[in-house]
Amino acid sequence: MVVIEFLIILFLPAGVIWLTKKVPFLKNVGAIAVCCVIGLLLSLLPIPYDKSISQLTASVIVAVAIPLIMFGFDLRTVRSLAKDMVKGYGLQIAATILCSSAAAWIASRLGLDHSAHLGGMAAGLYVGNTPNMIAVGRALLPGADSGKVIIEASTADCIVGGGYFFLVLTIMRPLYKRFLRKKDAQKTKPADSCEGQEIIAGNEYDFASIPRDRRSMSCLVLTVLLAGACLAFGAGLELLINGSLDGSLFIMITVSVLGIAGSFVRPIREIKGTYQIGQYLFLMFSLGICMSLDLSTLIGSILQTALFLAAVQTACVFVHLLLCKLFKLDGGTALITNSAGLYGPPYIAPIAVAYGDRQLIAPGIICGVAGLAIGNFLGIGVGSLLALILN
Repeated sequence: MVVIEFLIILFLPAGVIWLTKKVPFLKNVGAIAVCCVIGLLLSLLPIPYDKSISQLTASVIVAVAIPLIMFGFDLRTVRSLAKDMVKGYGLQIAATILCSSAAAWIASRLGLDHSAHLGGMAAGLYVGNTPNMIAVGRALLPGADSGKVIIEASTADCIVGGGYFFLVLTIMRPLYKRFLRKKDAQKTKPADSCEGQEIIAGNEYDFASIPRDRRSMSCLVLTVLLAGACLAFGAGLELLINGSLDGSLFIMITVSVLGIAGSFVRPIREIKGTYQIGQYLFLMFSLGICMSLDLSTLIGSILQTALFLAAVQTACVFVHLLLCKLFKLDGGTALITNSAGLYGPPYIAPIAVAYGDRQLIAPGIICGVAGLAIGNFLGIGVGSLLALILN
């Protein structure tokens, strides 16, 4: 049964990807959310599988996925950003730290469990993306609690983020244009060079773009093994410092640091397919961690987590908007830097097109990539600091 359980976690995400490409509604919902739902449904079925195996598999997978996603980023492209774009994304980071910290403080006073950790996860989520939130949750929470809280947050983010994305494409677009100044064309620095990020802007599950020749596939396999070595090094460090693998703080920090370090090595960065495989592993993680849970324990707490994330996201949007007004940024820069933090690279293109300025796509993607790179560290830092203050 263990073999069948692993094979389900390994291959079922491929079917989910196929479905999201065929069914527009599922594409809008997102493959990660679909995997979460399927995993929860499987956990309800009277199937005698070992849920601890699913949790262990998910824990290993997510630590391998992080460096694989990081390896393909060319972070040097950050230097091509216009000054206003850098300022706008800096304000997004500041707004996220402020709002997630304030929400965690209020939630702790109201008795919400893990409020400090949720504050750190929200910081990682709204500076980076869902993978950052997952990594921060794994780092900050003990093994028994991390799976439950991560799924609560992921489910809540699907609801909250999906709702606001619709508002971004409709109501928020004219609000930004009316409230903030128009773009000064003479001061705009073009950032249309986004080499190495085109996968992120398009389909993160575009496996057809991966070269199939022997050399390319060999390099890809070696890179996956390198990501596994990053995990092994992190696990050794965790054992050395904590004496056990009950926590994941130093594992997550290690794989994040080594993943970024690998992105500066050109032969590693130029290997095609690492980002897609990393994203596929996150689908496996989402499925596996949900299969290890008891849905009945989540129903009562998902609403609280959704309200928490809704409060953080709403406050972050309006604080960032006011800061952009204060610093005299234009509407397009404000919207795209806020969206880069809230949603990450995959959603930049449709938001920029809806706003009516395709020149925002490349710099928006670069901001999103930078957020993915720093999201783990920022979320872990904010969550750890909040835990010291609030506990």
